[in-house]
Amino acid sequence: MPDWLAVYPGVDEVTRRLGPMVESSYTTDAPLRDVLSHYRTVFAKAGLPFQPGAGGNGFMIRSAPPECDLFIRIWRTDEGTKVQVTCSVGPGREQAQSTLQHAEDQHRGHIDAMEKYDRPVYPQPKPPAPPMPPLVWPAWLLRVDGERLDVQKGIDGVRMHYLKSSFLCNGARNDIQAYYAGLLASNGYKVYLRSLDTTPPNRKAWVEGAQYLEGRPGRRIVIRIDFTPANDLVTVDLRMTMYP
Repeated sequence: MPDWLAVYPGVDEVTRRLGPMVESSYTTDAPLRDVLSHYRTVFAKAGLPFQPGAGGNGFMIRSAPPECDLFIRIWRTDEGTKVQVTCSVGPGREQAQSTLQHAEDQHRGHIDAMEKYDRPVYPQPKPPAPPMPPLVWPAWLLRVDGERLDVQKGIDGVRMHYLKSSFLCNGARNDIQAYYAGLLASNGYKVYLRSLDTTPPNRKAWVEGAQYLEGRPGRRIVIRIDFTPANDLVTVDLRMTMYP
């Protein structure tokens, strides 16, 4: 090893010879950034460029001073910051360079393979939904006596467009509710809200159904019908809303 290549202070260095190479390794409790700063200072004193490259959870430094070819790996482990320095010398220098290059390529390949698990996986963009069809009052949604209704347009508090109508009806509230519940179901609307028949006759009742535009939960047309008793009559309020 070059004399100027000082290890991080306070560590127990282990050195061994591997053919044309000399390898030194040690582990320290110091943060990785402090160890990297140490080698930056060492290289500066030796007048050598210091160009660390990122290597997954650490850094790799290559240099070619007159003494040998240096390859330094610094990375973080559960035990601390680990440093491995390899110096290739002698007539086998080219072979050592090839060995080091192979080791570096393997290390980078391992890091690349692991980094794919750190990359966020974004869902495929959904195709734009088709435009909402116009809201049209169905021809079958009539008064109990079969007469057509006077339909009005409106926009509610959450900017949903709706159509509505109302009329007075002479009849039993439960009978009127049953009529419209059957009318919705027979025209493709799933009735999911309906007042109990045991609701006191002087109380308001309702029935509500939905038709899904794609045949599954999502865009839908909702029809709600309220029945409000008033003396001997029932006010029937019908409202049709389209939801995206």
